Amino acid sequence: MAESLMIEQDIIEDLLTRLSDKGMKGKEAAIEALAISTEDDGWRPEELIRQGGIKIVRNMLQAKNKHIVYSALKIIVAVASTGETEALIEEGVIACLDAMADDKNPAIREKAREALALLQPDVGYAVMSKPQDEY
Repeated sequence: MAESLMIEQDIIEDLLTRLSDKGMKGKEAAIEALAISTEDDGWRPEELIRQGGIKIVRNMLQAKNKHIVYSALKIIVAVASTGETEALIEEGVIACLDAMADDKNPAIREKAREALALLQPDVGYAVMSKPQDEY
């Protein structure tokens, strides 16, 4: 188990390093590998969060390559689906998604809206508490 965890840490570190490099070489493959890894039943976002990956993935939302953007959105949806919304909110992901909610690419637009739905609570279901008058 510990060896498996070390391998996972090394892989995520390597992929995040490739995404952080200035050049574009390997970024598409690295982000797609991260996105595919989220489809594994045992995937959890803790290591990605611990290594600062949310900020790196958020930055990939600004890429010109739509494959990179879509893969980044898939990762954000996967993280939000696990309940780790706070990490996404703290890194300013909602503002980026808001800007993408009307993207001309329908796949990007749909995935951005899916992510927003997971990150923004439906106020129709929110319970509001009202202070009681004490006279």
